[in-house]
Amino acid sequence: MKISSPYQLRTLPAGLLLLLPLLLSESQNVVYAVPQTVAIEIPVPAKDALLRPLDKNLVSWSIQNRDLPIFARSKLLENLFKALSTNIATGQSVRLGGGESDKTTYGSDITITAKKFQSGYYGAQAQGNVTLGPNYFASFKEKYAPDTRYIWCLNLINTTNKFEAAISTAAGVLEYLGDELDLFEIGNEADFYGSKGYRDSEWDASMMLPEWNYIADEVIKNSPNKTVRFMAGGFANPAFQVTKDFDIPGIISAGFQSSRITWYSMHIYPQSGCSGAVTIAPLLEHNTISETLSNYIPQVAAAESVGAQFTIGETNTVSCVGRPGISDTFAAALWLVDYVLFAATIGIRRLYFHATTTGSYSPVIPIKYTLNSENYTAGVLPLSYGAYFVSEILSFNDTLLVTQIEGGNDTDYSSYSIWDENNKLRKIVFINLESYNSSTGGTNTAVPDTEVYSSKEARPSTQVTVATPWEAGQELSLIRLQGPGSNSKSMVNVSGFTLSEKDGLVTSNLVDTIIKVQENGDVVFDLLASEAVLIQYYSDVLANKHPTKSGSKAANSTVSGVVMRTRGANMSISPRLVLSVRLAVSCVLLSALLLFV
Repeated sequence: MKISSPYQLRTLPAGLLLLLPLLLSESQNVVYAVPQTVAIEIPVPAKDALLRPLDKNLVSWSIQNRDLPIFARSKLLENLFKALSTNIATGQSVRLGGGESDKTTYGSDITITAKKFQSGYYGAQAQGNVTLGPNYFASFKEKYAPDTRYIWCLNLINTTNKFEAAISTAAGVLEYLGDELDLFEIGNEADFYGSKGYRDSEWDASMMLPEWNYIADEVIKNSPNKTVRFMAGGFANPAFQVTKDFDIPGIISAGFQSSRITWYSMHIYPQSGCSGAVTIAPLLEHNTISETLSNYIPQVAAAESVGAQFTIGETNTVSCVGRPGISDTFAAALWLVDYVLFAATIGIRRLYFHATTTGSYSPVIPIKYTLNSENYTAGVLPLSYGAYFVSEILSFNDTLLVTQIEGGNDTDYSSYSIWDENNKLRKIVFINLESYNSSTGGTNTAVPDTEVYSSKEARPSTQVTVATPWEAGQELSLIRLQGPGSNSKSMVNVSGFTLSEKDGLVTSNLVDTIIKVQENGDVVFDLLASEAVLIQYYSDVLANKHPTKSGSKAANSTVSGVVMRTRGANMSISPRLVLSVRLAVSCVLLSALLLFV
């Protein structure tokens, strides 16, 4: 639905306390407006309704194998992984793949030190090779959150000595990653091999099959327990632009079907940064997301027809390391939430977001670097907060199922209902993709500056009323993915939750706004332009672990009738903290209200 109507002024709601730093910075220029009320009903789904399961690793990561040691030089990625994994109660899934995969060789006698790998040494650059040895694995092992799992992409381009590069690399991976390895891929974006001259111009899936099978057979033969599993596909062209038979139905027909292939994948970037113009607008259009991803429904069906799962094995906002002013903005965080949830509704189990050490589409920048004679710092980018918000959606002890809310999706607005296996509504997600730009948070020292601009009109807000099957009086938690504006590069948070720009540790704990289900089952809340909201049982929040600032305690406060509960390492509410937090919040609220006098 398009959110638009005549504006109506209103006073600052207590629910916006978490945006007070933004209010203080924008001073009296901030005026909020209320469009027409939106009303949506969420009926209990029929028992035969198709609700898709939410994979705990719905948001996953794709990193060039050469880059992981450099990420390991700082704690930023490790601590982001820990925060995400605490919520989802399982380790992160990392695909070590990309263009460098088909340039990689391995030797057990290579003596390059772990520290040198972390320094950015990639081997014989003149020949375009990435040369790995045992210390490569030592450079990053045990430096990430517990239970991190890996997918390794093997070199299919190099045919020398019967694919020795791929087979020797697999042996090293099996020896040093061991049980941390989930899957092997063979070849990266092999649908381009013919056009790029790596294979004959007639190259197709039937020609690829014997090479792929030979490598897979040798890898299994050399593995300790013979239980190696594979992900097939990994094609560059999107589902609506397939060349020859390089998609999932095509390779299955060509013979890529066996018990050792448990996943199939394709790659997609909504916009190409390698050439041509790109804009921020497509990130804020739900219809664009749904139309693009709906092309993958036949790919999902093909994978499931042979008992496997389908994933987007490499993706992000803009290809070729992203684009400043687009990939490093709050719009990218909002896009990620809508993108992965819609993908899940059509059966895409995981999406692997590609990252490089200095790319503007990365969740964090792990090192200081120089670009075009300008110096940049390490830091956290907004995409991290989109991923964190999704981890809050996924936090639950049992299986969750997702579907779109009928009538709650249009160009600049989307919504999802989350259910358990007993058809009980557990969570509601609303995403307002309506663009709102702000000069606040317009820069981030980790990425290049781009044009800073603000919307001329007031920031729109809508009051949403949702008819639910929930019992009246039930306590609910409401949290927000929020920022100054869709174009902001900093000051992004999830209801106050933030990560340190230095090491990724929690610097500010999340604050749940407590609301209650009304007598008729309605749930009512405000939703700003360029903002996402998650609503769930507060009892479920208490039942799950969440990342918090070290040594912190939970706190409770009530301001203007709105209950705010700050999470802490100890989730029991401290009476002493209740008073101190109530006084502190009241003082800040009074200061903010003075801005409007």
